[in-house]
Amino acid sequence: MQETLDKCSRIPLPEQLKKILLNRIEQGYYKPGERIDTIRKLAETFKVSSLTVQKACKLLEEEHCLISMPQSGMFVPENFFERPQTPMRVVFAFPEVEISPQVLDMENWAMTNELNRGLLAGAQENDLKIDFLHIPTGGNIRERFQRAEMIRANYDSAIFFGSQLMDIQLELASGGFPVYSVCADPDKNNSNLTFVFYDQERAIELVVESAMKSGAEKLAVFSSTQDFYYNIGNYQKEDLKNFRSRPSLFLKLCKKHGIERSGIQYHIFDENNRCTISQRLKENHGAFIFCNNAYLVRDIYVAAYENNMIPGKDFQIMAIASGITFTGLIPSLSYVRVPLYEVGLQLIRMAHRKFRNPGADIRWEPVQPEIVLNETSKLKNKNKECI
Repeated sequence: MQETLDKCSRIPLPEQLKKILLNRIEQGYYKPGERIDTIRKLAETFKVSSLTVQKACKLLEEEHCLISMPQSGMFVPENFFERPQTPMRVVFAFPEVEISPQVLDMENWAMTNELNRGLLAGAQENDLKIDFLHIPTGGNIRERFQRAEMIRANYDSAIFFGSQLMDIQLELASGGFPVYSVCADPDKNNSNLTFVFYDQERAIELVVESAMKSGAEKLAVFSSTQDFYYNIGNYQKEDLKNFRSRPSLFLKLCKKHGIERSGIQYHIFDENNRCTISQRLKENHGAFIFCNNAYLVRDIYVAAYENNMIPGKDFQIMAIASGITFTGLIPSLSYVRVPLYEVGLQLIRMAHRKFRNPGADIRWEPVQPEIVLNETSKLKNKNKECI
């Protein structure tokens, strides 16, 4: 339980002291019906002015957590634990102002939408207030600090998406303000932020397990991004420990199953060579293809049509996504679902528990992904042609 004031913090001292006194009441240090320490004693204990203590007590009075009795002091209300709880206030800050290929591709937009649905469901479940706040990128340092101060003054915690607005995230977290950063891979070197993520390695494991069960003649990776370890042929065990991108994890787990890098075709498609997908697909007839970028799946289906190839028969394919990009594909696609709805829901639940019990050791448990089977696989799950 926090019992010290940080005089270097941007959080006003009365606000800090208010939280300490409230924690004391909630933890039973001051019991309902009892008088708390005098203003003079509190000022001496926390080495602040009497005015600071009075301001903190006034804040608690306004929230019906203390009662002032002239000539007698400040008392904890008898019905303290029966009082209406002050709703938690959460903000989700983001820099995007529009949905466009330059900002969010279709699949990323879909996953962001799933996260938002989870946050709203969690807010409704826990009866708390959540705001969606647009903060543009850019601006000078003074403006960025002002935005951080505004969040700190008006909310109890903040949610950000990955590295977006990282300077504001770090500024808030440096003062002890609860910041939740939704990401694919947590930054273990930054302990001030609470990283929220799904189990990406398990998602890749599901893809590799499907590949192993498929009976495919060969494996391939289709990606739109250059992987740092792409040119490493005979990679060693020590090289694998820092593999964190999806293709890198795929290579790592394939090696675990005895499949060397040299046995996996790796194709990168950017805006300059997307037209070659048809030829590469023809070369990978009979392969199991891990599609690293979900939006490439539609291009692959078009290329299959051009080559008179049938997905699920002439080649097998799996991606990791929310699934909205695959709507309307025939035949339908089995895929590993990114559980961002569940991430948003669990995030709000955790933040609310932490808000109600600040001293509790509450940690994030990665949300588990799942395989969503296409209709044919549901009916004929043993038919290995239908992946």
